[in-house]
Amino acid sequence: MNDSKKGGGIVMLVVVLGLITLICALLLGVVNQITAPKIEANQKATLDAAMAEIIPDAKFEAVDVSDDYKNPADKNAAAITQAFKATKDGQDAGYCVEVMPKGFGGALTLIVGINSDGTVAGTKVTAHAETPGLGAKAQQDPSWIAQFAGKAADGSLKVTKDGGEINAITGATITSRAVTKGVNTAAQFVATLG
Repeated sequence: MNDSKKGGGIVMLVVVLGLITLICALLLGVVNQITAPKIEANQKATLDAAMAEIIPDAKFEAVDVSDDYKNPADKNAAAITQAFKATKDGQDAGYCVEVMPKGFGGALTLIVGINSDGTVAGTKVTAHAETPGLGAKAQQDPSWIAQFAGKAADGSLKVTKDGGEINAITGATITSRAVTKGVNTAAQFVATLG
C-alpha cells in the first residue's frame, strides 16, 4: 500500500508540473503576441534614425541580401541582415547595411553607411552585449566610432594592433576588431552591388 501511495504521488506531481508548464507557456505566448509588434517598431525606429544620422536627408529603399550574406558558411564571418540604397535628390548617395559581427559578449548590430564615392559614410552600433565600460564604448564613445568615417570602403580596414589605422578601444580589442570586421563586410557587400 505504501508503494501505491508513492506511485500516485509521483503521477500527481507530474500532472501538476505539466499544468504549470502549460500555463506558463500560454502566458509567454500571450506576452509575446502583445510585445512583438512594439519591439519590431522600436527596432525599425532605431534603424531609421541610425541611417538618417549616417546619410542625412536621404531616402532609403531596401536591397535584397542573399542567403550567403545572411547566413555565412564561416561562423566567424559577420552576417548581413538587411541593406538599403540611399538616394538624395534623385542621385545615388550610397548604401546603409545592417551587419552583425561577433564581439566579445556576442553579436553586435551595426549600421554601416558606404558613400557612392567608395568611402565609409559612418558607422553606428545599435545593439550589443559587450562589457560595460570597455566594449560598450563602441556604442557610447562617438569619437571612437567616428574614426571610420571617410576611410576607404575597400574591405581592408584593420585595428592598429593588426597593422591598420583604426585605434582600438583600450581593453576591448576584440570589440574593436568586430566593429572593423563589420565595416569591412558591409564594404565588400556594397562592392558586389556595383
